[in-house]
Amino acid sequence: MTVYSKLVPIGWLAHLGASYYLVRPLRSLSYRTLLTIIPCAALIYAGSQNLPQFHESSVLIVSLYWMISIRLIDLIVFSPEKPLSLPSYAGKFLWFVCPIVECDLNYPIIFDVTSAGIKLVLAIWIYRWFLVCESSNSYAQMGMLYLLICTSMYADDMQIALVRLITRDKYTTLSVNDFPFKSRSIREFWGRRYNRINSSLLKESVFEPTRRLFSFSPTMATLTSFAVNGLLHAHIAVACFGASSPLPIFTFFLAQGAACCVETIFSIKLPKPIGIVVTHMFLLFTARVCIGLPNLAGSNYFSLNAPPLLNAKWLPQLRIPNFFPKIDYHI
Repeated sequence: MTVYSKLVPIGWLAHLGASYYLVRPLRSLSYRTLLTIIPCAALIYAGSQNLPQFHESSVLIVSLYWMISIRLIDLIVFSPEKPLSLPSYAGKFLWFVCPIVECDLNYPIIFDVTSAGIKLVLAIWIYRWFLVCESSNSYAQMGMLYLLICTSMYADDMQIALVRLITRDKYTTLSVNDFPFKSRSIREFWGRRYNRINSSLLKESVFEPTRRLFSFSPTMATLTSFAVNGLLHAHIAVACFGASSPLPIFTFFLAQGAACCVETIFSIKLPKPIGIVVTHMFLLFTARVCIGLPNLAGSNYFSLNAPPLLNAKWLPQLRIPNFFPKIDYHI
């Protein structure tokens, strides 16, 4: 890590402190906006420079900087009138790292440990398949990539089990995913089951403030939230994967937002089995057309981000799938 890259976290700490003590008390909305957004943009730009491409750590760093900025803009620009102590202020940012919530789980801790083990075995199995499979934008590979993303949450399950054990089931951590395969609608997928930390942030710091301050309709607030999420992921695509254009992935998230709005406006509620199939068909189709994720997360990505215990002989070794999608870059 260079001296320059070490200065970026220090800059974030200084900006968070200055925003709380100096910027938040200002009455002028314009001053608060400029003094919050400009340093955030500068720190995001500086922090995304010279990051190693295709590394998961780079994705996490850029994501964290964006999440800090989104939360900070809400607290300083949109909600300066709300009472906020310094510990509570700090906790709202530490929550990204360890999202502690009250425990209302009615199953034993061993379930989380078992779930983590199963997900790790599956993640290694899919990872080995990607290593021997050429990148393509086929539906088969998109489906396997989706499965890999879901099974990569084994560390999340272990964190949940650890916090439950330490606090004697009084607290736990918010699970990143809540069985997204069970989503019967696009709204349920993005709002309640997939990447719940990010969706909670967008709801609290984008959706609700835009409705409260700008009198946005639920439709406009939803599209605004997905647009912000699209900007975050578009920046990740460019900064961490070397994407030639941020437009495809930004378009993908706008399409998801539009689908959520359509479901809301027309009160679409399909029977559960049909809803699950339609939801995931839509997700796979739009992901293939708009993102082409395997083209970004190809062999370079997988060779640099091996799951832990990859070569552990005591773990069950599942047979690598013998189907390999053909390369098809023309949609």
